[in-house]
Amino acid sequence: MLRRSQRDATAQHARPVELHRWLSTAVLVGVVVMIPYSIFLSFRLPVRFNAHNWDVAWVGFDSALIVVLAATAWAAWNRRQVLAATSIIAGTMLVCDAWFDVTTSLGTRDQLSSILSGILLNIPLALFFFALARRIMLRSAAVLAAALSNDAPPQRAHDVAMPFATTWRERVEPTSSGESPDATHGGMEPST
Repeated sequence: MLRRSQRDATAQHARPVELHRWLSTAVLVGVVVMIPYSIFLSFRLPVRFNAHNWDVAWVGFDSALIVVLAATAWAAWNRRQVLAATSIIAGTMLVCDAWFDVTTSLGTRDQLSSILSGILLNIPLALFFFALARRIMLRSAAVLAAALSNDAPPQRAHDVAMPFATTWRERVEPTSSGESPDATHGGMEPST
């Protein structure tokens, strides 16, 4: 195990690993692996399957959804930035809940109630949470842009850049002007 002074010396001379590039590469590899696997499953999985612990799976998922919705309510009540993340998680879980409710009830007596609850409850709530997360991201980016520069704030959520350097390193070295690298472009441009 390296001592702290050795790690500091190594970190100063090592080229930083750019997190955003590593992360996007890892996720893309996962996508490429998932495509043939999903095709394989479409041919391999049976149409019907007698599942064990069906009740545990559904109650567990619904319990997790309750926890996420409670965290979202807490974040909204206390006006916390984490509301953007909990809104995305809640929206995603609501879409998944609707998907599994509908697809597992097709051809059964519960089909109509599952479709109606998905269309009238789950999907509208999910869309609300996604819109809320988008609004939080855009408003946060606008406040940050106004505080750090005279640049116009982004108008679309996918135009919001990371407001900090996305590298892995032990410490950030100041530039020749004495500023940290994050401050050189108002903090709004992603590192390259």
